Amino acid sequence: MKFIIKNNILVANLKKIIRLLVKNTSLPILENILIEIKTGILSLTTTNLEIETIVNIQISQEYIPGKITISGKKILNICRNLPETSDIQIQLKNNKIYISSEKSSYVLSTLPAESFPNHQSFNYISSFEISSNILKNMITKTEFAMGKQDVRYYLNGMLFEKKENYLRNVATDGYRLATSYISLKEKINSFSIIVPNKGVMEILKLLNVKETLLHIFIGTNHLRIHINNLIFTTQLVEGKYPDYQSVLLEDQKKPIIINNNLLKKSLLRTSILSHEKFSGIEINIENGELKTVSDNQEEETAQDKFDVTYFGNTIEISINVYYMLDVLNTINTENISLFLNKSQTAIQIEPENNTSTVYVIMLLKR
Repeated sequence: MKFIIKNNILVANLKKIIRLLVKNTSLPILENILIEIKTGILSLTTTNLEIETIVNIQISQEYIPGKITISGKKILNICRNLPETSDIQIQLKNNKIYISSEKSSYVLSTLPAESFPNHQSFNYISSFEISSNILKNMITKTEFAMGKQDVRYYLNGMLFEKKENYLRNVATDGYRLATSYISLKEKINSFSIIVPNKGVMEILKLLNVKETLLHIFIGTNHLRIHINNLIFTTQLVEGKYPDYQSVLLEDQKKPIIINNNLLKKSLLRTSILSHEKFSGIEINIENGELKTVSDNQEEETAQDKFDVTYFGNTIEISINVYYMLDVLNTINTENISLFLNKSQTAIQIEPENNTSTVYVIMLLKR
């Protein structure tokens, strides 16, 4: 194996995949990058067993095909310290990798490519195309509600499903729920999958690119996304996702319209003295006024008020202030629409005049 590549091109592509490298004493090859060159394409692959990222780079100069694995951390540190526009020659000889650039040279140990665990075989049951900005927006609006280390493992991820002509994503940790949907123009096979938390967050980082068209493939156990010259694959979470439809309000009565910024500032003021453990804040809405009230274990209290255009029955609820702030921080409309369910156990929040994104927060017992 032998090839030559510009240092700045190699470094830029190494940075895209380096996050997956993990220290693993029982499986040291996970600290390595799989380097493979054939048919004019240099492929760099990293994996942590659950997630795999491949970046493909076109090689214009002469090369000798082959594949091997080397330390990802070492090659990145080497390249970072070489001149940015220099040519780097990488060659495999006697199971060692020889790296040379201008007056610098390095010899690195390797591990065989055959021992590298990757997802070469992939059978998909559905596929579609979507704008990177649209998918990024759907994830950004909802990812905060995912479970982190819940014993109900199926909550530690995000549901993506295609029903009728809609693509919907849902995240919940059992105390709050966030969901968003878009309509699809193309006809694709229906699916329902749970993408693990780590996979969702890695996708979000990879989508921090100039808008591009994504090619998405849904497998029985994996999700694969093609992003420009990068191929991302993640295992899916097995299990049945909760019935989120039962939480959403079917017949919504007239909403309470509240200024997003005023509510956010009021909650931030009163959260200063909220209980350290429960983070509860009472919200009272009566006669055109919204009042937020908090107290804590030291018998300290805080109160804040502002005007709202609501003159219906008195509303008295208690809510985790940080759950509420998470929702308000993702909404970019001037006002929000707030609904209280019949049993008064949860509230539903939507950006004003936008029903494609919905949030539900369970209320605290008063």
